[in-house]
Amino acid sequence: MNFNSPSHIDKTLLFRIYASLVVIFFIILLLRFYYLQIRGHSRFEEISTSNFEKTVPLIPPRGDIYDRNGRLLVTEKPAFSLYAIPAEFDQETLYRLQKILYLDSAKTWKKIGKWKHYKPIKIYRQLPDSSFTFLMENYLDFKGIEVRVEPRRRYLGKANMSHLLGTLGEVTEKDMQSKNNKNNDNKKSKNKKNIEEGDIVGKKGIEKYYDDELRGEKGYKFINVDAYGREIHHSGEDKTVAPKPGYDLYLTIDVELQRYGEEMFWDKRGAMVVIDVTNGEIISLVSFPTYDLNLFTGPIKQSIWTTLISDSTNPLYDRPIQSTYPPGSTFKIVSAIAALQENVVSPNWTINCPGYYRLGRRTIRCWKSDGHGEVKLKDAIQNSCNVYFYQLGLKIGLETWSKYSSLFHFGEKTEIDIYGEKAGLVPTFEWYNKKYGKNGWSKGHLANLAIGQGELLVSPLQMAKFAMIVANKGVFYKPHIRKYFQENESDQIINFSNEKFEIKGVDENTYNFVRNAMRDVVTDGTARVLNIPQIEVAGKTGTANNPHGDDHAWFIGFAPVDKPKLAFAVIVENGGHGSSAAAPIIRNYLLKYLRKYPLKQK
Repeated sequence: MNFNSPSHIDKTLLFRIYASLVVIFFIILLLRFYYLQIRGHSRFEEISTSNFEKTVPLIPPRGDIYDRNGRLLVTEKPAFSLYAIPAEFDQETLYRLQKILYLDSAKTWKKIGKWKHYKPIKIYRQLPDSSFTFLMENYLDFKGIEVRVEPRRRYLGKANMSHLLGTLGEVTEKDMQSKNNKNNDNKKSKNKKNIEEGDIVGKKGIEKYYDDELRGEKGYKFINVDAYGREIHHSGEDKTVAPKPGYDLYLTIDVELQRYGEEMFWDKRGAMVVIDVTNGEIISLVSFPTYDLNLFTGPIKQSIWTTLISDSTNPLYDRPIQSTYPPGSTFKIVSAIAALQENVVSPNWTINCPGYYRLGRRTIRCWKSDGHGEVKLKDAIQNSCNVYFYQLGLKIGLETWSKYSSLFHFGEKTEIDIYGEKAGLVPTFEWYNKKYGKNGWSKGHLANLAIGQGELLVSPLQMAKFAMIVANKGVFYKPHIRKYFQENESDQIINFSNEKFEIKGVDENTYNFVRNAMRDVVTDGTARVLNIPQIEVAGKTGTANNPHGDDHAWFIGFAPVDKPKLAFAVIVENGGHGSSAAAPIIRNYLLKYLRKYPLKQK
């Protein structure tokens, strides 16, 4: 046989090629085994573990809320919610639960019946104590259920403060989108964990504004499950991540003064705001009528909700920040500042008030029917002469009036740390032309604005902020309710700097003039009820026309005059005159304040 024949060479070559390929294949296979079992062991073990580990969230305790003096207002007590595991939950279990909890069987089955997974779905929030006890005693008889702890608020303060504190509720899809976006955008956010379906979050007031800080960070425990999601025994390493409790929140509110303020409104509707002018801290924020926060500690009954929203007194409305009203004569201070600063008139500009003023074919009346006689600017502020300010408004003009109204930040939010604040309205040329058409409005509109009537709208909080500006001669602080946070784990205090601002463009002489005039309002004018020996008060009364009923009563001011500490604003809806309805409330409040916090005066 010829071993050198071409056919033999071809077979030898093919054999060598095949042998090389086999060797290469086994080398690759061995290298791959080495990578999978040695080099990549940790990574693939993690992936493998994730296939049989179920993550169970651990809800942290929600932070407590205290007043400025450390009095506990809101704390937490355990509540239990019922979850169904769709893959195990059946109609028989639903039938049994329906007898205990009065579940809507159709709604509940629709919520979970289409699923076959083992991820729990909440079907009942905050079990009654009797139902919880029964379920725990007969747990094995209810297939496919799970009970978890969730936060429930307990209110200890004697003051109501429902609008200020706010409520909790189950998270909605809208909540999850807004919060997750907020946490992704804010890299410094304490709570970077995304919220999930079934979580309890703040819905109103402080609870909503500081929800991230109060809610804390979830922990997680890891349960071993099989391919179907059923729990199996595992004695390996415990990788539980403990939850981090939420921060405790200390408010600027004094609960005793807050309660006293609420008591003074028990038969009225309205609001009161008291601010510390040295730092912007809100001492009292009263809104009345109010509602019982305990109604919202769990799912609220439809009948109760219907009663609240249909109540003609609007108890759910946060009047200090959400209600806007014409400010009445309290806004004459803005008109006076505009006139003096722009040299429209001198303080000695005098008019005669016969009790009325004719503007074209219209007769506008002063509140004093027989008139004030010869009146200068200071007299007009002191005695709240409408005729004087009608004519002053016409001399100022709409452009200047709007400029100074906006200069003092009317028509914009104060950015207090509560959601839902309204900006109010400062009319301008453009606004009037848009509403009435060019030349569709008259000088009468301007005359009304000068005395705080017409389309001008302000909130009680804005008026208290304005009183702070006048008290400090242009300096003011951002109004706020948060004093500081305290970490539960370390007791570390987290303070915040007070945001300070200054109004530019108003002389000290102008401020001194209006401040002295406001003092005269109390000593010899329309607010003599506040002329008390314990403290010097400056202020301005107001009566705002109300097309839907009796006039609203206003009072704004500050005290003490020589070294201001407090600024305040009060409105009594349908109260009539500020001198008789609003000013006495501040008198009583100040007397109460001084008994607790005596002020040293020069």
